[in-house]
Amino acid sequence: MSSLIGEPFQVSSYPVPTKARHEKANNSTYASYSRGFPGHATVTVQAEGIHIVDLSELHTVASYTYGSNVTFSGPASSRCTPEDDGRICTTYALVSSAPEVAVKNRDRTIWITKQKILGGTLGKSDKREIVLPHEVAHIYSDDKSSNILLVSSTGDISVADDELNIQSTLICPHQQNFLDVFFFPGTSCTFLSPRENPPDTIIVFCSSSDSTLLLSVVSVTGKDMTIIGQNQVSISHGVSERKTQQHVIALSCGPCGVLSYINESHTWAAYQLEVNSPTISLTQIGETLALAQLSRLNSHSLGRGMCLLSLGSSLVLLATVTGTPSSEISILLWDMRYGVVIASHAIPIPSALAPSIKLGISMSLLLADAGQVLLTLCPANVSRTAPSISESPYRSIVYIIPLAPNLKSTIAGAIGTTLATSEWLAPNPKAETLADGDPRSKLLVDMANHLQHNEPYKADEAFFRWVKEHTSASGLSSSNVLSISTPVPLYGYGFVKELLALFFAQEYTNKPQYSPRVTRHLIESCVVSAGMVEGRLFTVLKQHGDWESIMSSFNSVVDISEDEMMSLAKALVDKQQELQIDPEAMHVDSNKAWTPTLSAYMLMCVSYPTSPAALRLAIRKHLPDAQDLIPILELLNGWTIGGTEEYIRTLLKSVASNVAIEHHGGAAPPYDKTISFLQVLLDASFVSLLQFPPSHELLRNIMSHIEPEIGLHERMGCLRGALEPFAKVHNRMMKERAEGTPRETPNEWRKRRKNQEQQIALGVGLYRLEELVI
Repeated sequence: MSSLIGEPFQVSSYPVPTKARHEKANNSTYASYSRGFPGHATVTVQAEGIHIVDLSELHTVASYTYGSNVTFSGPASSRCTPEDDGRICTTYALVSSAPEVAVKNRDRTIWITKQKILGGTLGKSDKREIVLPHEVAHIYSDDKSSNILLVSSTGDISVADDELNIQSTLICPHQQNFLDVFFFPGTSCTFLSPRENPPDTIIVFCSSSDSTLLLSVVSVTGKDMTIIGQNQVSISHGVSERKTQQHVIALSCGPCGVLSYINESHTWAAYQLEVNSPTISLTQIGETLALAQLSRLNSHSLGRGMCLLSLGSSLVLLATVTGTPSSEISILLWDMRYGVVIASHAIPIPSALAPSIKLGISMSLLLADAGQVLLTLCPANVSRTAPSISESPYRSIVYIIPLAPNLKSTIAGAIGTTLATSEWLAPNPKAETLADGDPRSKLLVDMANHLQHNEPYKADEAFFRWVKEHTSASGLSSSNVLSISTPVPLYGYGFVKELLALFFAQEYTNKPQYSPRVTRHLIESCVVSAGMVEGRLFTVLKQHGDWESIMSSFNSVVDISEDEMMSLAKALVDKQQELQIDPEAMHVDSNKAWTPTLSAYMLMCVSYPTSPAALRLAIRKHLPDAQDLIPILELLNGWTIGGTEEYIRTLLKSVASNVAIEHHGGAAPPYDKTISFLQVLLDASFVSLLQFPPSHELLRNIMSHIEPEIGLHERMGCLRGALEPFAKVHNRMMKERAEGTPRETPNEWRKRRKNQEQQIALGVGLYRLEELVI
């Protein structure tokens, strides 16, 4: 599941100033990325200066040190323009305070630094100071028009040339609490109404007032600015529906028009923007989500403890600090249309940030090159608590998070993510329950009473008696052709989930005796999914010793996670090793519940469809020791003996009889499944196996079994062209049989064969070229 998010790696780290005079700065470190300087990020460090970092080679290209007495009001911006035989790098630094800046000019001063880059050589830098008529908190370089857009903390927007000569200014659309501003090229905005000449830049301005999110969309063409839409949306809704005032603590917007926010109650909502001048229509996407596991320390202001980034369509990246006891930074890729987590990754809290967890961590996400996202982590509230010392114990860190290219929202990507999503959602008290008149409600009450009195056999009898009655009733009603009433469904998602909760929930003081009959019946009826059980399905079944239901789940449950499978494989490996050390333990455990052999369990695991990336992570997590992998390697060694001989024999039988022959289990899994599992296992643990000498002989044996198959595969590839016509006929006949196409009569076959012979006699092929000369 985490294959869409790569392993984050650190770009740079910077010290955090702790002197009181730097208190006004919002963040100790900012990162920005401009399309006018591709492949380079501009990092602004309080009380230090500006650094331009090459993201491909992870080194600093240029640095401008301004001293420990300089603070910045926002992230700097850089652009690179060609000039003569080199390039000119221009950096705009937003200065909040400095010894050479007058008090009246604070937050209104910009330092422009120009430096020529000739190959890998930097020329002399030239710095100029510009004082603007209003404060500046954000700066954006418009690559199309070469203009500079300046936005103040109150929302005033100005258009300036590259020398910061103001050309026009637009006063703040609404004087409220400023939250954030988003800049998009006009050609990339799909939420605008179609027009022949799209604007140069679109600005989405967000502010809040009295639990309301205020939006304004501004169009910029040249030096002309126009407000093309305004609207507002309530942010006070939550699970508890309290009417107290709420604040936005995370906000995102993308060029596709998907706006999402998280409030103080950790409630997350997403909306689709559509501009119909002079208004903006807002349509909610999916359901409102109540998030869980998030840290609530200092989560009262924007960017503290979590942040959002829109990745196109309805995909949103969430970075957050999870709650105790295992505090870490979680990177979650959500599809808001379906309300699911489609990928996740965890970053341990860096040691430089660990002391500041209780104070809070300021976070920001920034989209860089295709497939790269910048994550900036800064300690919050350091200046109020840390002593004024020469060397700060705190540091801010910038990470690169690799992402899969061309991410899209698809229903296929959302399938099978229920279990992973449930870990991040709070229980919904408004969950739909069965109606009082539903006969299934009475059954649940009766079974709960029996289990509460520790009479599981009576609960089983009540359930199967109910199944027999309603199965026969459904059969009678469906057999009546004249009946137009729809029979009551025997099972449903909510009903099955409540049935399982009766056996697995920890509600009773005296834990009821577990009876596997009902659970096994539901699993064999293919109505159970892994997400129906709180915790994990395999974990609770193992706690009750119901290994038969576990083995049956491989044939009927479609969303078993790789993590669950490998956790139980580890348990069976440990048990097998205990029996090898102490054979008498087998007699001691003879009265306990049946446990499958490691061979039988791994046969099901290897045959079950899995994701290679998720399986690699599960093997590294539960089987990190090479000694634990030896029993599994021995099984794989035995299953690779004989190669594809049995598979080819089965395939030839299928071709000869024109009947599809499927693999229905046996002493070994299908050969292709065995090789796939072996490849994943070696990818995950090859280094540790090389460092463990007892595994070398096994690896050599496996290699000796696989090498002949590689040569056989290459030789059989030469038959592909000669056998292709027969394979096409076979596939056509199998397709016709599956679709129920009537079999061809002898007369029809003769007629079709005659037509083919006539075409061959004429010599007219698919690519015949005839030339007529007059």
